[in-house]
Amino acid sequence: MNKYKIKIINSCQDFLDGLKKNNSHIHNQICNTIKEVIENPFNSKFKRLEYSDKDRRARSGNFRIVFFIKENYIFITKIEQRKNVYKSSVGCPKMSKKKLRSL
Repeated sequence: MNKYKIKIINSCQDFLDGLKKNNSHIHNQICNTIKEVIENPFNSKFKRLEYSDKDRRARSGNFRIVFFIKENYIFITKIEQRKNVYKSSVGCPKMSKKKLRSL
């Protein structure tokens, strides 16, 4: 099995940083889900989004983690509450090195 590296959009990392300060329980829950994604991103519990062949989502309580896989990288593009995540555009944004952080 491939060992994947993770890249996360700055806004998602900022969201996680805020959770770490304000709500460590939810932060740990989301981080554990991200670890599961790294171990096996093609697990059947990580569903494909209906409108996209590339985007997948992982469920973490009331939060959803939207990601896609390209080569040996998993790109996390969105982390939001379930009620909000599908309202705004989800998808593969243009990736610039300024917008990405490695974990």
